[in-house]
Amino acid sequence: MTATVRPLSYDRNIPRDIVHRESIAEVFLTDAMASPNGAVFAAQLPRNHSYFSDHRGTAATYDPLLLIEVFRQVAIYYAHTFVGVERAQKFVFGSADFEILDRDTFRIGACPGHCTIAAEVVAEKRRDGAIVGLTLEMTARIEGAVAARETMSYLWMPAAVWARIRCRARRGLGLPDAHAVPDAAPVARMRPAAVGRHNPRNAILANPTLDENGEISALTVIDTNHPSLFDHALDHVPGMLQFEAARQIAMAAANSSLGLDTNRMVMHRLEITFEKFGEFELDTIARAVAEPDPDEDGSVLATIRITQGDDAIASGRVHLRVTPVDVWTMVQ
Repeated sequence: MTATVRPLSYDRNIPRDIVHRESIAEVFLTDAMASPNGAVFAAQLPRNHSYFSDHRGTAATYDPLLLIEVFRQVAIYYAHTFVGVERAQKFVFGSADFEILDRDTFRIGACPGHCTIAAEVVAEKRRDGAIVGLTLEMTARIEGAVAARETMSYLWMPAAVWARIRCRARRGLGLPDAHAVPDAAPVARMRPAAVGRHNPRNAILANPTLDENGEISALTVIDTNHPSLFDHALDHVPGMLQFEAARQIAMAAANSSLGLDTNRMVMHRLEITFEKFGEFELDTIARAVAEPDPDEDGSVLATIRITQGDDAIASGRVHLRVTPVDVWTMVQ
């Protein structure tokens, strides 16, 4: 007898706490089931979203960062549901390598996008025989067509261990044990169009400078009231904010150094390694140098760093592609 595999459901969101979200509107996963080497997931992609739909490339396509958030939710859900990680455990993301495999699949259709994600475990980290971390290889399909992939490495730990690590790190920086969010200081935010956005609130870089070597740097604005970037309370600068800062500083570098219009640029790949916790009390500076991608005509490769003082808290590369002109690029 052949076993019957039930279809994945798109009827309702999964419980928000299992993907560490406060707002139901920020939960995109709808279902999951185990597979031989991992699990498969369903996600519904919103056609209109105050943050993920606000990008200049074209409003007729899904934002790559939306898929990165879907992959993040998959990783958290997988650990809690299929590894048995307790809900009280704290998560630390080590690295991510995201890539669009077929740009055409990102075009928004007449209905919210049905996305399936196949997640496979490619590495485990163990301590005293217990799994304390994973590397997942995830592949997303939109309406059945392969769209994007991401490899993500992450760890988890008990809340008490997290607290000790955070206190030790903060003391090493001369900061008190308990974090604090400083009052917002007056800044000169970059124009949304310069960083690939329309909504000024989603343009998170300010006070840009350009040095003699072509490196552009800008302050990352920490807006803890932002409904998507700070959906829930945190004691550190979140990875999603650093993803956005990396993309925006890459856009700004391509614009300032290569004269490319952000209206035609789309992030095609993001490779990033998180090296240290980012603290709210310290200035978070995004830095990038952009050059033509030697491996692909019409593309840009930006080397990025996100720093606090002399320390890099994240580093990596952003690959931007210039989209060809067609009617889709004329839609706003």
